[in-house]
Amino acid sequence: MLEHEGAMVCSVLIDRDGWRMATLDSDVATTLVAVASEDPADWNEVCQYWPRYTSRVVPEFASQLELEIVSSEQAIESICKTDSWIVLDFVQKRFLSGRAFQEITRDACFAMHTDENGDQLDPLSVHFAPWWELHEHVDADAIDQPRQTELRIPFVDREFLFGEALIQDLASRVLNLAMTERGRAALESEDRNATYSLTIEVHRDWLMMPRDDLGGKFPRQMLHGGMKWIDSLVWGVQLRFMQGGGRIVAAPKSTAGYQHGPFGREELAIYFDLCRELIGSGWFWCREQFGLGEGTSADDDSRDSYSADSKRQLTETMDLNSLTEQLAIFFRDVKENWLQSSFEGGSPPVFIMECSRRRVPRGAGVEIIGMSERESEEHVIDCNCPICNMMADGAFGVGFIGIDGHHLDLDDEFAFSMHETREAWDAQQREYAEFSAKCDRDREERERKIAAGEIEEADEFSSAWKGAIGFGTDARIPGDRSSNMQLAFMLAEIISELEQTNDGANYEAELIRQLNADFTEFRNSDPDDLAAITKQFESTLELAATHHSPLVPRIADFQSRLADRLRNRVPDNDFDEGMDDVPF
Repeated sequence: MLEHEGAMVCSVLIDRDGWRMATLDSDVATTLVAVASEDPADWNEVCQYWPRYTSRVVPEFASQLELEIVSSEQAIESICKTDSWIVLDFVQKRFLSGRAFQEITRDACFAMHTDENGDQLDPLSVHFAPWWELHEHVDADAIDQPRQTELRIPFVDREFLFGEALIQDLASRVLNLAMTERGRAALESEDRNATYSLTIEVHRDWLMMPRDDLGGKFPRQMLHGGMKWIDSLVWGVQLRFMQGGGRIVAAPKSTAGYQHGPFGREELAIYFDLCRELIGSGWFWCREQFGLGEGTSADDDSRDSYSADSKRQLTETMDLNSLTEQLAIFFRDVKENWLQSSFEGGSPPVFIMECSRRRVPRGAGVEIIGMSERESEEHVIDCNCPICNMMADGAFGVGFIGIDGHHLDLDDEFAFSMHETREAWDAQQREYAEFSAKCDRDREERERKIAAGEIEEADEFSSAWKGAIGFGTDARIPGDRSSNMQLAFMLAEIISELEQTNDGANYEAELIRQLNADFTEFRNSDPDDLAAITKQFESTLELAATHHSPLVPRIADFQSRLADRLRNRVPDNDFDEGMDDVPF
């Protein structure tokens, strides 16, 4: 809850048009501070961002606040009369507060409303941008002081990153590599992974090579600078929605933050995937261009004619500039088609990036105020996964979808990493190495003890289950009050093994279908019907155990959990979203 609720706060906003001042209720003043999280350029942008932070205790529009334009002397004079004041300086990017105003800190969350049951609602998140300075509980003379650090605001030129500079650079690098001996060898190889090292090289050089058109900087420097901050803003909007704080409102497109603000995690991940899509399609184009397409067989005359002499002659006679332009034309089509196509069965990349730029989460089918599109509600067609089936049934409420970007670190290359600095990336690599070394030491020590007869090979850590969510123990997934989520993970493991044993007959497919159907009935059943449904479910599990004996220990444990559920008769209420760690 807010401290000093109902107290009046002398509130001053500074932009390039001058100073504005009003004495505001503490709820309104704190909401203004939260709006400053968006890094607005001026009062006009404050008004545009305000709808993202409104609650039942503040006006609907910032224009209702009736701030007056005053001189700096008038503002300082008013501030000196009280210890309850705030200053939001949008020119120097500073937040200052008096000694009686509550402490905010760089990242905070407050409940703006408490209902009759004592539940705290309408969470208000504050997440200042990295370049904002905070001077809390200071004297009024701090307002006239300059910034203590140099103001460095990231500037992202998306037209450069996504436009012709990207297209022309990748086309040139792909073709130049394709002309080398190792490039030709990779293109000729029947191994589809033969060009992977070339892909990494092209992608890394695009990101890391200094460019004259960037004043000696390189593209990667525009990809970082505020990712965690953007992610925090998105999470704040999602938290408000999930805790009854209102609708999801997109940040306006007319703001400087939309035009040139830093990448969020999802936009960065999509950009990585776009680059890989273009480069990968470039190798396909080169194979076709050089007569090495998929339709060319190993003994085809066109492949035989692509001898060392032919390669040399091709290199000498072809117009490289013409080929580069042809590949660039191909890349433009690939880019547009890819950006508009479904991404992993969901919404297209262009929508995912737009949500990141508009600083909103993607909830399946959830309306976003200010945007006409919504996140796709479709999941996976004919999916055999019981977890996915629970999601499709709405067992967890609104399904918010995100991309964590872990795949950017799979190549062990700083260039693609989520880390902004090499120092941070090096530190992570050391942590990984230390953890891996510890695991190796523990494994070697365990093997030594087993060999020496000091412990049994099957000790207390062993389990019938291969999963890592506490299977074989009494541990529960946080928020899984009915244990259905844990059962879903366990059933998914059983089904996965059945899928791997499929011998071409339809028996396994029908058995998997029945297992999913029984589980759906089980978790949706009325308490009076639970006994009969559980019996049917156990019969199907017995068939699975009979059909595939390695599953017997897991199915036996699964059946025991069904029996416990039947005894306890736990109702399948809505999934507890596990928000107990909300910081208010």
